[in-house]
Amino acid sequence: MTTREIKICKAILDAMHDLDGGQYNELQIHGAAYEILGQTFSLPELDAAIAICNARGWIVGAPGVAGKMKWNISDRGETARLQL
Repeated sequence: MTTREIKICKAILDAMHDLDGGQYNELQIHGAAYEILGQTFSLPELDAAIAICNARGWIVGAPGVAGKMKWNISDRGETARLQL
């Protein structure tokens, strides 16, 4: 991962941690990660970071009622959040 990808992944994990068991869709993840980072990033960068987090088992997704994915942090993601 690049330094930028690490920063975005960490922001995603921090945002998910703050939900305390709740779920976010991609738009909510983008907004929360932006607030944490305080800098802009593109949707392709966010999609790449979500894919990295998902592939590593840091976040878990499930289709929502409207067909959009809903994401939450896993135990593995909580550990990664502390290590990043």
